[in-house]
Amino acid sequence: MKTEHELDALIAGLSSELTPSRDLWPELEQRLTDRNAAVSTVVQFKTSRWLSVPFASAYVASAASVLFAVTLFWQPAAWQPEAALQPQVFNPKLADAETAIVYSFEQAKAEQLASMQTVDPVYADWQHQLAQWQQAIGQVQLALKYNPNEALLLKQLRQLYSQQQNYLQKVVQSGQV
Repeated sequence: MKTEHELDALIAGLSSELTPSRDLWPELEQRLTDRNAAVSTVVQFKTSRWLSVPFASAYVASAASVLFAVTLFWQPAAWQPEAALQPQVFNPKLADAETAIVYSFEQAKAEQLASMQTVDPVYADWQHQLAQWQQAIGQVQLALKYNPNEALLLKQLRQLYSQQQNYLQKVVQSGQV
């Protein structure tokens, strides 16, 4: 392999200009004049039929009909009767099954927690146990979001709440003895 000095010597031996073997100007001149002629000619684009007047009027008519339909069926909250503005009381019979289960058991759980005075040392980790049940209940509720009317999931949710309620009842009773 050659060293850097040998390569530098070979580079220095090359000529600084390279002359073509024939005259290139006539070909370049022809190409330049052809390009200028092409640019100077007026190019007429064909208008798209989608942008023509009949289609534009069809677009406007479509937009107007959609706007008319929206304004016709739109019912803002201000137009609704006053009875609908009153606060709604939760009615478990009108709710879906999951909401009814959650509501009834959460209400019972709140009552049990409110009645709790002291806790027997046997149930010292009662909050951890409740957290475990809440985690399981959360998993079942997540599954119910994908299958809202699945009877087995609803049954499992009811059982988990029932187990939690029975455990809380034992904890509350242990503090009252």
